[in-house]
Amino acid sequence: MKEKFNGENLWRVLGEVWDLAWVTVAPMLLGLFLGQYLDRKHPLGFSWTLSLLALGTLFGFYNLYETLMRVSRGMEKKSRGKNRS
Repeated sequence: MKEKFNGENLWRVLGEVWDLAWVTVAPMLLGLFLGQYLDRKHPLGFSWTLSLLALGTLFGFYNLYETLMRVSRGMEKKSRGKNRS
């Protein structure tokens, strides 16, 4: 089933892509900036920046996975409802 993209639908899709990008990128940026701050204020034998960036990346991709699974379940419920009609 091909769905035509009109102006409203295109903006909705772009908004969803933007949301997914921020759900993924925001924890990474938070880890990066917090790590740089901690490296300047409390230097230790390891890099806070790399550690928190890695942790932020894990959280970011976990958020992306959870968001995509929630959308997938919603689409599955919607398609089952259409098939019953």
